[in-house]
Amino acid sequence: MIKQLKGLCIFIFCLLGVYGACQPANPGNEILKASNELILKDGWEMQSSLKITQNGTDLSSKNFRPTDWYQISVPSTIIGGLLANDYYDFDPFMGQNFKKLSDPALDKPWWFRKEFSLPSNFDGKNVVLKLQGVNYKANVWVNGHLIADSSAVKGPMRIIDLDITKSVAVGKNVLALEILRPFNPNRKDGDLAIDYADWIHYPPDYNAGIVNDVVLLGYDKVGVQYPQVDTHFDLPSLDVAHLTVHGLVTNYTNVSQKVEVRAVLNHHKSVSKTVSLAPGEKQDVSFSYQSFAALNIKNPKIWWPWQYGEPLLNHIKLSVYQDNKLCSAVADEFGIREVTSSLIDNHSRVFMINGKRIMLRGAAWSPDIFQRRTAKRQQQEILLYKDMHLNIIRSEGKFEDETFYDLCDKYGMLVMTGWMCCGAWQYPENWTSAERAVAMASDSSMMYWLRSKACIMVWLNGSDMPPRDPSVERDYLAIEKSLHWPNPILATANESKSQVSGYSGVKMAGPYEWVPPIYWESDNKRQYGGTWSFATEISPGPSIPPYESLTRFLQGDGLHYDSDDWNYHCGTMKFGTTKVFNTALFARYGQVSDMKDYAKKAQAQNYEAHRAMMEAYGLHKYNTATGVIQWMGANPWPSLIWHTFDYYLNPGGTYFGIKKAMEPVHVQYSYANNSVALVNSTLKMKNDLTVKAEIFNLDGQKVFDKLSAAQVGADGTTSVFSLPAPTDDYSDTYFLRLGLQDESGKIISTNWYWLSRKKDALNWSKSNWWMTPQTDYADYKSLQSMPKTRVEVKKARELVRGHLRDSVKHKITLTNKGSVVAFQIRIRAAEKKADGSVGKDILPAIYSDNFIQLAPGESRTITCSYAVKDAKKIIEEEPSGEGKGNVELEVSGWNLEND
Repeated sequence: MIKQLKGLCIFIFCLLGVYGACQPANPGNEILKASNELILKDGWEMQSSLKITQNGTDLSSKNFRPTDWYQISVPSTIIGGLLANDYYDFDPFMGQNFKKLSDPALDKPWWFRKEFSLPSNFDGKNVVLKLQGVNYKANVWVNGHLIADSSAVKGPMRIIDLDITKSVAVGKNVLALEILRPFNPNRKDGDLAIDYADWIHYPPDYNAGIVNDVVLLGYDKVGVQYPQVDTHFDLPSLDVAHLTVHGLVTNYTNVSQKVEVRAVLNHHKSVSKTVSLAPGEKQDVSFSYQSFAALNIKNPKIWWPWQYGEPLLNHIKLSVYQDNKLCSAVADEFGIREVTSSLIDNHSRVFMINGKRIMLRGAAWSPDIFQRRTAKRQQQEILLYKDMHLNIIRSEGKFEDETFYDLCDKYGMLVMTGWMCCGAWQYPENWTSAERAVAMASDSSMMYWLRSKACIMVWLNGSDMPPRDPSVERDYLAIEKSLHWPNPILATANESKSQVSGYSGVKMAGPYEWVPPIYWESDNKRQYGGTWSFATEISPGPSIPPYESLTRFLQGDGLHYDSDDWNYHCGTMKFGTTKVFNTALFARYGQVSDMKDYAKKAQAQNYEAHRAMMEAYGLHKYNTATGVIQWMGANPWPSLIWHTFDYYLNPGGTYFGIKKAMEPVHVQYSYANNSVALVNSTLKMKNDLTVKAEIFNLDGQKVFDKLSAAQVGADGTTSVFSLPAPTDDYSDTYFLRLGLQDESGKIISTNWYWLSRKKDALNWSKSNWWMTPQTDYADYKSLQSMPKTRVEVKKARELVRGHLRDSVKHKITLTNKGSVVAFQIRIRAAEKKADGSVGKDILPAIYSDNFIQLAPGESRTITCSYAVKDAKKIIEEEPSGEGKGNVELEVSGWNLEND
């Protein structure tokens, strides 16, 4: 059944971006972030060394005139820059086109050149060039002078400061970087660069290029950077925050300097001290609350993760003065919060925020495969994580830019980050002394950069194992201590015991492949992916995008579940197909008639599997389950595995299954013991609740009905009642509807399950780190022949004006007018083409719920919201050019009439 919404007028507004775009740009296309800080973002040029005969002296000359160079903005990899210039006549994401990107020229150096105008206020200042991410190494030239060679500028996770004072002047200047790509970062003897392991195929440039900001800073003799404010509470009281301030002060001259360093909190609380610096000295300056009474803050503005409270931010400014003349200053936002952790047992670690333990449920993060990033895309993805009620993001060695962490700070989204598996970073015993120096410099850079971020919860010194050379972990820990890292540090993301720091209290014992819902509560020996400990990466495997997304990267014969193109868009190695998922899908839901049918059934299987994982961890929280990270949240390219929403930001069954499981106050079913329970993820006790359970057969007959009063404690769980075992009165496949009402009668949770009298069964004796095979399958095949029902659709819409964007909000009320359950109803907002067909989805869009069920006579109202400008990109203009287009609200389901 298709319902149309016609004649939606799309209003066009000139809206500013959230970050960056608001900054004024000078004629050289630089972003003047502060009076002494210039971000070199736009106006770069890029070219292969194979097409250039000149050397760095010539290329960085003010008189050099590039011809036929590629115009880019940074950050940019080589391939990212080529894509921005429409170099390729194919979509690299379609089918196996990715293979066509291979080019011997990518193995040779490439030049990145930037002409910039140095403002007059930099005159007489010490000018520092900050490279926040060069992959993998570079020779750096400014105005014909070699500033640093590739032995010094090496490693994409390093932040490298280069004093270029003697080589620049106010007015026109030229910066040129000869960048050399990394080799074999996925191997134990490769370069310490960006690694993807078995996620995806490697881009043939291995992300060579500039992968983070390039910044110019102006200082008057002495510079200050990396402000940090640590918090200590007298827990459990939060009445007083004891703060310690740190900052890095650098003497950029060849003579000793005596300066005054001032720290100002929230524009009015000030402390200061005098510091002496030797020529060229760097000094970490600290102000402790024991020595400065002003740093003991009463009734502070506290930063909380978003579900626990408001993520309130405070302001810090560090300044350096000499004879009352300002040398330099730096300002930032920070959170007053304290993160701690403790072991429940040797294998289970619980984390506390401001003294409150927190059940962590989130998903992993991966940037675009070509390291293309925008503030808009980052915000869109973080808001999708938040809409699913997730509270933590894990980033495994894929560091984002400043904007990403600022957004996480703003939205109260916690971040777990650290070093990566599985190539060169995991084999320190093979490092040369130079590579070890790169690793330690990288660790120092990350500590300085991320230590001030409120969102950062924990740092991992290893991923799939502790550093194999214990001396490396010791050196990491020494650096982290000396640079005042304020948060918990773990040796590894897995369950290994470090020789240096002991048990991690977390695990990564799989699975990464399809397992049925019963899996998560059946790991009774606590060996694999069951609900115990903190699973730092785990997943029921494939996450098939909706059909509309599949057609964007698979076509013709490639759009089939066992084609070579299909498998190419899975992972690599053990994860190169969806065969395990497909076997379960066909055994449980039946054979498919075409790929639309496949995608429809896949959404149901994705929904139940991912919901069950998150529900099980919620139900068993703190006993001893303390966290779970879905591997992954989003993919770096269009993929068929490991995501909650697809590359195009299209949410499918996985997304809405997780969102359902993560409701703040949630009623749920236990596959393990056939019971009903409540999970409260808020910090307030919930009294006077009413739980209702109903069981329906496929013909619509209600065979069970029970009502029960209940309550659940703050951040607690409670078992409500057990359900009867299925009898002969039940159909082979039947529905369980759970409803939860508060004291006013308001429905706060509605949760449907489709269950089978034949149960999924697992062969635990054949388990391994990536899967547990099944010996039998639930039988949902009768869902294919359900009786049809009619669903009435009523719609309303409004234009919601916002400070930074205007959005459209639809309210769609669905009423089941038939006598049987309406199964897997999906609402889709898309383009209505002139010929009446349905076009592209409007993305991203936020749906209050989707892929829902309705009992006979039941009504639900679903909201759908999206930005006006995102709709405008999709909807075709009318010939009048007035920008009026049509939005289609497509309502579909398994058993709807006229669907």
